[in-house]
Amino acid sequence: MESKQEHLEIIKLQNLRLAARIISEKLIQGSHVGKRVGSGAEFEQYRHYEPGDDLKRLDWKLFARSEKYLIKESPVDSHLNVRLILDLSGSMNYAENGIQRLQYAKVLLASLSYLAYMQEDRLSLYFLKNGKVEQMTSPSGKGFQSILYHLESAEASGNWPIETTTFPELKSKEKELIIMVSDFLQEENEWTSIVRSMVHPRKNILLFQLLGSNEIKMGLDGNMRFVDLESGHSIHANASELVERYNQKMTAYLSSLELALQFPGVSLHRVRLDEPVEEILERVLKQKHLS
Repeated sequence: MESKQEHLEIIKLQNLRLAARIISEKLIQGSHVGKRVGSGAEFEQYRHYEPGDDLKRLDWKLFARSEKYLIKESPVDSHLNVRLILDLSGSMNYAENGIQRLQYAKVLLASLSYLAYMQEDRLSLYFLKNGKVEQMTSPSGKGFQSILYHLESAEASGNWPIETTTFPELKSKEKELIIMVSDFLQEENEWTSIVRSMVHPRKNILLFQLLGSNEIKMGLDGNMRFVDLESGHSIHANASELVERYNQKMTAYLSSLELALQFPGVSLHRVRLDEPVEEILERVLKQKHLS
């Protein structure tokens, strides 16, 4: 298991490709990545020959030993469409214990991109900022480097409009995996509306909600200045006087968000900023949301 110090060092790496490789290779070495069966190069298991099978896939060496005609099977070429969506509103600049939400999101998406790239999936990247969606890369099985480039230069700022907004760019009837990373903190139903607009029977939608421990349950005390990272508005208050009311409201909000996002094919994963990315991906892979 990765220590908190190791986690912090990986998040703070100024090289997303290296961070993604470190995390992804730990998963692979630990046999956490699910194996799919089809035609390819790395053989996983055998089955008996059937008329019509490609003779090139017969294991002749095994036949010489066992006199059995066995076909080699291998990981499938999935070529899945994977769309990555990153929230770049100002609240993504929130940081806790040296870990910034936006940087965590970048490392998480870079790691997911690396896994998809190794499976030869088609990747595309979208940014959500100031009420607009911007497609940064077109779907491609070779777009990993381009995605890293755009992630590394991404900056969060501004607020997300309360008005319900949906985007034709994010709608399609193709079979695909949509991965969206945000804090999903909304004033009305703005994020819920976007997710609802993308729901389709042929889609799996994976939502990562990144929150600091003090956002989930405030443990602060003393006089403090609280700043809204989207509007810039700030107030001075005694944290101990706000704790109980804040925690009640946040607990209620998180519960209501879970209920509001219970659409077919949608899974919400709440992630604390102090949780190692490797552990998050392992959990998701075990639940088969990425296969």
